[in-house]
Amino acid sequence: MNKRRYAVQLVEEAILISVVLVILTLVMGGVESVLNKISQMTSSLWDTISKSIEDLFGFLWKW
Repeated sequence: MNKRRYAVQLVEEAILISVVLVILTLVMGGVESVLNKISQMTSSLWDTISKSIEDLFGFLWKW
């Protein structure tokens, strides 16, 4: 009876580890996706700011 309880505990721990690994993979994928979106947004914002500055003050360095 004691061996059966030990085996059930091992199976439960294996299932728990599998679930944790799946959740960790999903979280890491979500973090990577968020970081990519933030990077794209920052790049787009910087391009917009640069274009606005060039439109406003571009005449200062164009001969």
